[in-house]
Amino acid sequence: MENQDLKISFDDSDWRRLRGRLKDRAENWRPAAKRIHREMMIRVDSMFGRLKQGGKHRGVTWKYFAPQYTRKTDGITVPAWGGVPRLYGKGRVLGRLRPSGQRIKQGDSVGQDTGNLRRGALLAARIEDHRLIMGSNVQYAEHFGNDRPFQYFHLPTDLAMMRQIILGYFLNRPDLI
Repeated sequence: MENQDLKISFDDSDWRRLRGRLKDRAENWRPAAKRIHREMMIRVDSMFGRLKQGGKHRGVTWKYFAPQYTRKTDGITVPAWGGVPRLYGKGRVLGRLRPSGQRIKQGDSVGQDTGNLRRGALLAARIEDHRLIMGSNVQYAEHFGNDRPFQYFHLPTDLAMMRQIILGYFLNRPDLI
């Protein structure tokens, strides 16, 4: 019996192309980061809509407008929008003045006097090599967020959304992005 070499060969060009595409996508994840940023902006906007009268959504609680004061003479608590008869004199107590100069009315939305905060909630975004940084350029956003958080990730739902977008991006599946 003669010694024969067994040769096995295969075409790995498809694998090389796929590896190249994955490497390109791993080095430039900006499209996936932009999609995650857009999705988070949608979620924060819906949060402002759902919590405009206070309440609980996505794991946080927002308080509605606090009362203006409680009168010591008769113990009546005056709500933020006023409407309580004055103790001495004619008329009713006016609503608290907002920073925009408008008075609070019953049924007004929390944090949406001018709409600047809702529009600019996560508007500022910076995408770096392996990082997405989101925030707000609105001056009072940090102060507002101390009492009524809105710039945060709600786990596990936001994490699942980010995984789906990143997986869809790497697999080149637009239906997942």
